[in-house]
Amino acid sequence: MSHYEAPIREPLILGHKSYHDITEDIARPIEGKANKNWYIAFYISLAAMLWGFGCIFYTVGTGIGVWGLSKNIGWAWDITNFVWWVGIGHAGTLISAVLLLFRQKWRMAISRFSGRLVPNYSHGTSLECLLGIASSKSIWIIMGKL
Repeated sequence: MSHYEAPIREPLILGHKSYHDITEDIARPIEGKANKNWYIAFYISLAAMLWGFGCIFYTVGTGIGVWGLSKNIGWAWDITNFVWWVGIGHAGTLISAVLLLFRQKWRMAISRFSGRLVPNYSHGTSLECLLGIASSKSIWIIMGKL
């Protein structure tokens, strides 16, 4: 036998396979030809991405009034979405801090998860702010493009 097997449990891989055989079994789905379902999912994702780019271009072209912002309405989709996701990110940080404060041993998975929430939401909300700025005519006037 070429590798060590622990005597306290059954082997995880049966059939006396070598490391090369295991690597081939794992890599076969990734390195093989894509099937029909993969192409269907790819084209659905491509259509969603193109639709998203179209929405961004439409917003930049017409302004953030398409989000529901007007003279009478000060809280449109952009600020509501921003406040929601920043709040979710801060809640994750608060939960992680409380678990650390009470020295919970099982908190590591939650801390890692909440630690990833804050940067992801921050990047998303930053992009949203930039999109709101880019679609307003004042930035184009300042840059001398209008």
